[in-house]
Amino acid sequence: MRLSALFTLFFIALGFPQEVMFKRGEIIDSIPVVGTTNNTFALYLPKKYDPFEPSVVIFVFDPGARGETGIKPFLASAEKYNYILVGSNNAKNGPYETNFKIANHLFNYIFSIFSIDERRIYVSGFSGGARLATAIAVSSESIQGVVGCGAGFGGLLYVPTPQSKFSYVGLVGDMDMNYQEMIKIKTWLHSQPIKGEVFIFEGGHKWPPPEQLLRAFDWLELQAYEKGIKVENDIDIKAIFLEDLRVAGTLEKNYKISLAVEEYERIMRNYAPYFKLDSLVTKIKGLKKLKNYKKELKDQKRIASLEDTLRLKFQKKFSVEVESTKSKDNFKWWEKEIGKLEGKYVNSEQIHFQKLGERIQYSLFAMAYESSNVYIQNKEFDKALYCDQLLIILRPKNAYMHFRAAQSYARTNNMKKLLQHLEHALQLGMKDKEFLRNTKEFNPYTTNDSFKKLLD
Repeated sequence: MRLSALFTLFFIALGFPQEVMFKRGEIIDSIPVVGTTNNTFALYLPKKYDPFEPSVVIFVFDPGARGETGIKPFLASAEKYNYILVGSNNAKNGPYETNFKIANHLFNYIFSIFSIDERRIYVSGFSGGARLATAIAVSSESIQGVVGCGAGFGGLLYVPTPQSKFSYVGLVGDMDMNYQEMIKIKTWLHSQPIKGEVFIFEGGHKWPPPEQLLRAFDWLELQAYEKGIKVENDIDIKAIFLEDLRVAGTLEKNYKISLAVEEYERIMRNYAPYFKLDSLVTKIKGLKKLKNYKKELKDQKRIASLEDTLRLKFQKKFSVEVESTKSKDNFKWWEKEIGKLEGKYVNSEQIHFQKLGERIQYSLFAMAYESSNVYIQNKEFDKALYCDQLLIILRPKNAYMHFRAAQSYARTNNMKKLLQHLEHALQLGMKDKEFLRNTKEFNPYTTNDSFKKLLD
């Protein structure tokens, strides 16, 4: 399903918004999408929202369909720039066709109850939600900007092209499993006639902090000025410029030279129409001559190559074993390699090795977890069990991982292992025994004496 034709129909309603009253300045969750079955969204109207003026809107997609969770980091940006925030409670990691339908219904309803500035429609998402947001923008001519957090594009069909009219902002933590992917996107963006930037922050695979999202929207506001869809405001432009200059200067002061150079070069790209930047040209040249700068670039290349090698090794092993639905050595290889990963990288005294280790660890977890969910959905329970066994190796002290393993053993009719992992889950802090009794996979075992004794 392509969105562009549908957006044309939606905008017919823009001139006739219904009179629907919502409180300003607070998140309202689980608002029904009229005309759908069980579709809801979370909404935030900024304190200065004016129903008689066309509003800028940001549609937010959380990979777990948690609308309120998704829009919380955007509150500072919403207040600064008077954005409406809309977070879907239904679109989540899964088939694009399903999510496109959900998004279409949501957009249609929002356009029918609010007066929306059709030139200022933004989409954002985290992880799988980021890929969905970009796919929506590529499939439509109506999106002005994308803020992709923690992940890049959604496959070859949904890569921006030179004809794409939207601006793209990526944000990623330096311990995020998709960090290297986003670094490659940053390099690619700067080689294309596409307006795009990537911001890096300290952190893992999670929604960016509010101050980082605010930087992204500061940049999108500059794009709005450049495209002539917003009247230039010299005071705002200068304030954004000074903040970016402060960020770059702080990085330089803390001897993070390559990151400082990136920020100064970003300033050169974006503020040349507004300010004389000759001094920055000289500064950048000077920083690039420093030994630290050259060493940082060399280290970055070495880490990227090493990370690709490690990922490929783990992915190959996983692919072979999950296809056969078992580990020939009872996961001894995995225990050994994960131990080496922790000892050599995660616990290294060198920060760039620590971050590499964290990224690889999380990528392994995501690979096993997401694969397990797909196999469960496809009723390939032996493969799901393999994935859940691997999750125990990765997170041995996590109660939920043992609960998942118990579910997998229940599906494959292994009562002994079911009880063993259920007991581990309880010992590790899973308290809700009524929830366990009502877990559908455990239904065939609820009358079993050993099962009842464990929970009683």
